[in-house]
Amino acid sequence: MKFGVITLGDNRPDPLTGRLRSAVEHHREILELADKAEALGFDSFHVGEHHGCDYITSTPAVVLGAVAARTERITLSTATALLPVQEPIRFAEDYATVDVLSNGRAEVIVSRGILARTYNDFGFEYAKSREIFKERIELVLRLWREEDVHWEGEFRKPIDGFTMQPRPVQEPNIPLWIGGGFSEESILLAAELGLPLMLPSVIMPPTHFAQMVETYRERFQDRGFGGPLVGALSHFHCARDLETVRERYAPRHLEYMNWVGQTLLPWALQPVMPPGSELPTLPDADFDVAIATGPAVAGSPQQVLDRLSEFKEACGLDRQLFHVDDGALPQEHLFESLELLATEVLPKLG
Repeated sequence: MKFGVITLGDNRPDPLTGRLRSAVEHHREILELADKAEALGFDSFHVGEHHGCDYITSTPAVVLGAVAARTERITLSTATALLPVQEPIRFAEDYATVDVLSNGRAEVIVSRGILARTYNDFGFEYAKSREIFKERIELVLRLWREEDVHWEGEFRKPIDGFTMQPRPVQEPNIPLWIGGGFSEESILLAAELGLPLMLPSVIMPPTHFAQMVETYRERFQDRGFGGPLVGALSHFHCARDLETVRERYAPRHLEYMNWVGQTLLPWALQPVMPPGSELPTLPDADFDVAIATGPAVAGSPQQVLDRLSEFKEACGLDRQLFHVDDGALPQEHLFESLELLATEVLPKLG
């Protein structure tokens, strides 16, 4: 089993101090977080992609290129990249460049995303996102694997004899995961294309997707990219005791989740809602529920180990990712949490 560290790049005021970091400061913290993840032995570092809101990592490939120059071993990935709104040749070039800069350490997790406004802002139809997603995945894989590509599809002009540069270091292609699980379509697409599956478990815990995982493994078709792999991601914080977690992390995590559920979600879904309809929101987050049966893993090292073991057993996970920096958590608390995870939890999880 492999383990990774995620930043989604939210940049909002600290609910305990009111302080808002500058974009420069937060990006520097992200680079420091990548350094720490490698030093502690994590297998991968992941950067999210969002646009037009208080998530400020809009170009993961640029951030990962900076991380590549500072690190030597750790895999550099996304969490996730919004491939349907990207020009596929440019997307393939960007991550091939990360692969070259890192000497073969790039990876990409791609998804359709749930923020419909992004499609509107980029000039795409959200209703066509599934079809666009599948077409772009297949094209990007061809661009990485082949030279002199001739291709014709529905959502961009035909390609006549194009060879992408630079060529990726990894063969046959840069590893590409599909992020999905709320609909069977995403599960079946990953299985059909023979690609790894990353569950959307920052909203629901991995145990919620156990049946989907079983379907994925049953339907998986070997396309020469490797066998079926399943990953999950969780909001995470660890301290010596739960009381410290409640003091340091709980108010920051709750502010973050309430912002997502009550501000970001209605803002993002407005373009696809019928005129006059009530915009969806999520109820106030409850920290005890989140760490007991929800998408958060938080507590003492033993409490964290017990919860992660439950996830692993339910889904047979090959990779577990940890979203560690939501809610403007101070860097010293973040690093202390990661050190406990790396030294006292993961060696027992295997």
